[in-house]
Amino acid sequence: MNTEPFDLKIARMVGCITRPWRKRRFMMGKLPFPFGGRKRAAGSAENIDAIVTKPLTLITGGSSGIGAAMATEFAEAGHNLLLIGQDQARLGAVVDRVSGLGEGEVLSIALDLTDLTLHQLIDELLLLKGYHVEVLINNAGIGERDDFLTSSFEDLKAVVDLNIDVLTALSHRYLPGMVQRGEGALLNISSIGGLAPGPYNAVYYASKAYVTNLTEALANEVRGRGVYIAAVLPGPTKTPFHYKINGQNSLYHYVLWRMKPRAVARSVHRALLMGHWAVVTPGIVYAAFGLFLRVVPGSLLAPFMGILYKPRKLLGGKSKD
Repeated sequence: MNTEPFDLKIARMVGCITRPWRKRRFMMGKLPFPFGGRKRAAGSAENIDAIVTKPLTLITGGSSGIGAAMATEFAEAGHNLLLIGQDQARLGAVVDRVSGLGEGEVLSIALDLTDLTLHQLIDELLLLKGYHVEVLINNAGIGERDDFLTSSFEDLKAVVDLNIDVLTALSHRYLPGMVQRGEGALLNISSIGGLAPGPYNAVYYASKAYVTNLTEALANEVRGRGVYIAAVLPGPTKTPFHYKINGQNSLYHYVLWRMKPRAVARSVHRALLMGHWAVVTPGIVYAAFGLFLRVVPGSLLAPFMGILYKPRKLLGGKSKD
């Protein structure tokens, strides 16, 4: 049996202290129970005591990158998991890898989240298996491959559909139930780039600014009701994402330190256990960089970010694809 790492033990202790503060406005007359430690019901207020369901952590974009790393992290911690991705083969490989790492059950469903009508399939699976969403981690996201002028509108719209519409829809779908139960967590994976204008990935960075601002606003709206809400702002991470947005030849790819996906996943886990900060920036370096981005005007940051993120050709004159 795996021993819990020391940093997670400290985070859990901090969470025990902050939990009563999170529940100070819990209006249902229920006693405060430990996070995930009591049987709860799903559905309306009328049948909340009639149907007992088990808590589950839902991770979107769970087939690769940070999502797959979080699947490993939370599987080891004993969470019941539901992983969602589009690629059935890669999603199945992640499920095979993380199943058995902990005591929880690992479920998966392959679907295109941008088709909002398919979200009903998630509810049907949860009902069939007897779960409710205790922790929602909105991790799925994409960026545009070319700059704004050369991108097709369909490519730009795809970024907005997944990064904004899907995240908003899922948050609106499962957050009310968390508030009703007085337990739960909503963790939205944003980006440190969302704190600044992003030339050459303008729509992606704008979408992450939306994610961060929405999350901070929701955290304020539900404060004291027992639900933890936070935006996670990773810096550049060692994932295929940079190749998908044609960023492998950009200056940032060489000069900025790239975190390991598992390190980001561990930061998300610590944040969940502590349940304190509404904005979490993994890594000391990027936490300091995030403060810098928050105080410098966007008019000064845009040229700087443009230098870092402008696609560049290799010495041979050809851009690596």
